[in-house]
Amino acid sequence: MRLVASSDPGAVDRWQAGRLLDERVVLASAVRELQRSDGDYLSDRCRAALDLLRRWVGERYEANVETHAIDGLSSIVVWEGYEGVMAELVAATEVCEALAMAWTADTRRELEGDKAAIRNLLAKYLY
Repeated sequence: MRLVASSDPGAVDRWQAGRLLDERVVLASAVRELQRSDGDYLSDRCRAALDLLRRWVGERYEANVETHAIDGLSSIVVWEGYEGVMAELVAATEVCEALAMAWTADTRRELEGDKAAIRNLLAKYLY
């Protein structure tokens, strides 16, 4: 249900900010696909998870430029009660950024380092 009016000052703004935060954390959590990839972080499903988030971010923050998962993260207003959602978003975004780095690796050594970073961040995010 969409909140369009309220007698509580700021309630609509809080609802809209919470909805956007919820949308973004759901998209960022798609990096859970990495768990299913059996270490193949360059699979199409992992790429799709990252691309969905980056498309969403681009539509809301900086259209027509290269978009990164972290874009706009520091400008998010975190209302009371959403601190846990924000912490989850930050952790998922770190995984997304590491995945993006893996896609740009120029050497096998860089790719292996990026994969190690993904494994570490993913373990931190999921547990």
